[in-house]
Amino acid sequence: MKRLFAICIALLLIPFINPKVNGIGIRYKHEIFSRVDITKDVVYGQNYDSYGNLVELKMDIYEPHGDKASKRALIIFIHGGGFTGGDKATKQWVFLCTTFAKRGYVTASINYRLQKPGDVTKHAITQAMHDAKAAVRYFRRYAEQWRIDTSRIALVGGSAGAITALHATYLTEPEYEGNSGNEGYSSNVSACIDLWGGLYDNVTKIDGGEAPVCIIHGTEDEGVPYSEALNISKRCEEVGVYCELHPLEGEGHAPWHLINEFLPWMVDFLYNKMIKSLDVEDEQKQTGNVIPFIDFPLLLNALIFAILIKIICSLKEI
Repeated sequence: MKRLFAICIALLLIPFINPKVNGIGIRYKHEIFSRVDITKDVVYGQNYDSYGNLVELKMDIYEPHGDKASKRALIIFIHGGGFTGGDKATKQWVFLCTTFAKRGYVTASINYRLQKPGDVTKHAITQAMHDAKAAVRYFRRYAEQWRIDTSRIALVGGSAGAITALHATYLTEPEYEGNSGNEGYSSNVSACIDLWGGLYDNVTKIDGGEAPVCIIHGTEDEGVPYSEALNISKRCEEVGVYCELHPLEGEGHAPWHLINEFLPWMVDFLYNKMIKSLDVEDEQKQTGNVIPFIDFPLLLNALIFAILIKIICSLKEI
């Protein structure tokens, strides 16, 4: 009897000790995966850098470990650095890629062409935007390989990366596509998160019907003035584009020390404005959107659990 009792307890613990089984939660809201798989230095395009050299454009791709969903939402992250520095593997971007991949997204952190130190020209934003658009097009081109839901692609950037993300999101005319790779595919995205960036003279490029935006910006930012956030918010209100503005009172530029404060805003924005916008039929096609347990359907799990509890109770009576 004791051996049977031990077997029952072990069976009950299987979902918790098997690393391939997800935790309980809602996909895209909670960290339901315990691990991620990283594919580094994936080439998504090429173009000439500020020195005139033809360079490969690379990114790191993060996927939920053991994920069986046939299509997954995608977030492309774009680092900052004043268009002269920064890297896709900086710790804050690794953290964001990892935490969102654990929530069920496919995430990618891209490198883009940088300018010569001390010689940032007006072409810096244009080149970075062209590269970001090429990354979006890459995932549409290879959507089957990476199992991407091309109707749910978001751009997230910080500082220069946010400037890039905003321009890539709202400058949608053909002349802004560039030639950094994967031509012939759309570079349109479903949502944008702006971490202390701006659109400057291009704020009027935001038109009705375009992607919603979440802005997180320090009110005392001297790198990219807080007025940029206000200008975007005002333009969005004028044309009917959803804009969510989170001012960080008294904070300067790039306040990464507040990441635990603003991360929930990012999670909720993407879930509410990009994920929940799917119709019911589309959601039902997604594997494991709600309370996912890999290897066992939810109902079967509940039945097994109830049966084992009943067996254990009966054993105690013997």
